[in-house]
Amino acid sequence: MAVQRVNVSQEVLSSYIRMSNLPPEMLSKDIPKIDKILAGEISPTFKQLSKLANIINVPTGLLLLGEPINFEKIDLNFRTVDSKIIDEMSPELRDTILEMQEKQDFLREEVENEISFIGFFNYEDDIEKVINKAKSLLGNNNFKNRFETYRKRLNDLGIFIFLNGKIKDNTHRNLDLKEFRGFVLSDKKAPVIFINQKDSKSGQLFTLIHEFIHLLYGEDDLIESVEFDKHGKTEALINRITAEILLPSQLIHTEFNKSVNIFENIDSFSKKYEVSKFVVNRRFLDLKIIDFFKYKEINETLSKELEDILKLKKKSNGGNYVNNLKFRMDRNFFNYVENAVNENRLSYTDAFSIVGVGYKGYKILSNRGG
Repeated sequence: MAVQRVNVSQEVLSSYIRMSNLPPEMLSKDIPKIDKILAGEISPTFKQLSKLANIINVPTGLLLLGEPINFEKIDLNFRTVDSKIIDEMSPELRDTILEMQEKQDFLREEVENEISFIGFFNYEDDIEKVINKAKSLLGNNNFKNRFETYRKRLNDLGIFIFLNGKIKDNTHRNLDLKEFRGFVLSDKKAPVIFINQKDSKSGQLFTLIHEFIHLLYGEDDLIESVEFDKHGKTEALINRITAEILLPSQLIHTEFNKSVNIFENIDSFSKKYEVSKFVVNRRFLDLKIIDFFKYKEINETLSKELEDILKLKKKSNGGNYVNNLKFRMDRNFFNYVENAVNENRLSYTDAFSIVGVGYKGYKILSNRGG
């Protein structure tokens, strides 16, 4: 029996493969004749086409169209960063934003009540009022296990928080920390914070609080850079509020040790309060403990340290899959999905898709696996 082949557009296939950002050798390994298919020398079988669609994470039907469609629906305020247009948004960043938008769209239909503090302030309001409001919502004097404590607190307030270092469960599509650290999608009913899991623990904490502050102003945001002094006035204000929450000025004045050098002080505050050394260094500058030249000198040293740390992190394995999956998924979000499935309002297939896992991952999140 002759093999049934499907007529497809090489332009369409090439376009979606390019957007997937997958290495050519991976495609060649899974689909040995992909080069001939893309060159138009042979047509793919439907099985090959379905396999390709699964690998590059697009519906098979899209590969059968006569031309590629633009499915980017990104209409966020963070299309500009550092006053520059994001011309070359990576496929990984784009797809992460689209994934979070899909989750948010689902949640809007499930969540009943609006959150009163979203968009509570504007930029003319007194900064101390914003700081006090943020502290009251977060709970005062939380200095141990801060990320977990604040994440749970914000979850309880109705904010959905996700982490990942890749696209869904695709280990071939890693997120780039140099491109972004996280972002927030503001919404009265279903605000979503996403944090790049490639970042350090202290970096993740900073992103969590930074994006929470943006929610108080009711706006979307993308954090691009690790450094403090690459942003405009708005980001400088948000950074200032975030830093005051993470490391209050009163604590610094009380605990700064004049008998040891500046690096020992930075290290001490960083470890005790679980914040990055960049945050401590910036606080010392803002409080006039050091001058700008010393600040820049220290920042250069810290940047080199960070590069070495991230290189080591990159070489390490991904850790325990079960624990990692549970950590990066927002539990409240999954509960909404599971409830919809149990009430026959959502199929298992759609649930797997919206959560971004397969059957095994869904079982783990349901506490029936792992």
